[in-house]
Amino acid sequence: MGVLPGDSPVWDPRSFRLRNFLAIVFAAVLIAAILRHVLHVYGGIPREEIRADAFIAILIVAAVTVFVQRFSRR
Repeated sequence: MGVLPGDSPVWDPRSFRLRNFLAIVFAAVLIAAILRHVLHVYGGIPREEIRADAFIAILIVAAVTVFVQRFSRR
């Protein structure tokens, strides 16, 4: 279902972006699960410590993102 009559839904940029976004999210979740498993099983790091470090990393990335966006607008 394209935007205009006669548009092909295959070439709709929104569906292309959505597919790319979903593929990236799926790949990120898969990689995170593999890393968590490897760190827990082979690295001997407790799950709770991995979880706490992941939350800290998320907070740092969010803070840096906000910081960069604020200074890139100026």
